[in-house]
Amino acid sequence: MQNGSDVIMAKPGPLEVILNNASELIFGVCEQNCFGEFLVCFEGAKNGSYSTDLCTSKCGFYVNVNDEGEIIFMMPFNSEGYYGRRKFNCTEMVMRDKGTRHKEYGVVYPSCLPKVENGIVKLNIMNATSDCVVSIKNSKIKREEITTLPNSPANNPSNNPPSDPSSAATNISANFGWIFVLISFCIFHQ
Repeated sequence: MQNGSDVIMAKPGPLEVILNNASELIFGVCEQNCFGEFLVCFEGAKNGSYSTDLCTSKCGFYVNVNDEGEIIFMMPFNSEGYYGRRKFNCTEMVMRDKGTRHKEYGVVYPSCLPKVENGIVKLNIMNATSDCVVSIKNSKIKREEITTLPNSPANNPSNNPPSDPSSAATNISANFGWIFVLISFCIFHQ
């Protein structure tokens, strides 16, 4: 869902977003309000990119909370044996080639540069709940263009009411209007 200049990923499924800065895909997480698991997958811009086996594309962003209530980013695919840290306030993670940089604290996690075409990145949200809300910073949801075919029901003249003042439908509705006025006049003047 659109939230100002950010997109909140609220439910699983495919999502296409337009990045305001086409060179950066930034995920935002308010850590103090994160009490669950989140996973989004995307296609890497370079062949052989890798960050996780949880995505068929091998590229994704993951956040979770461990049993001690600590926040975990990019696990279980962090090869460093990093198991979590205490929660801070809201944080942003910039997706880059070979590394996701924790914007405020400088920690680098394994990741891959997302494939961006004409400023649009295609995401597949695998796990999203209200328990851990993740947003895409400086982006907007790509709206599908709605076009109607020349012979579609929306363009079929038989589905549109006539606008000709001499048509039968116009005359009938006008006659009922006068009949209603006359009946009302007779009732109130007795």
